[in-house]
Amino acid sequence: MKLGHIACALGKHKVDREGIKRAGGQKFSRCRTCRTPMEEVEPHLWAAMRVKDAGLGRRAIH
Repeated sequence: MKLGHIACALGKHKVDREGIKRAGGQKFSRCRTCRTPMEEVEPHLWAAMRVKDAGLGRRAIH
């Protein structure tokens, strides 16, 4: 298991700087290692988004 995946499991995600998109005045991207959707809460402060997927995918609400 890679150290990046262990860090993501503990909540230490790294933002993919090349994939940042803007929508509705906010910035959105994904984690570089686990591809979790993330949003910019404050300038330079990112948080994982709560995504509903009906329990069919890998990601659940965490």
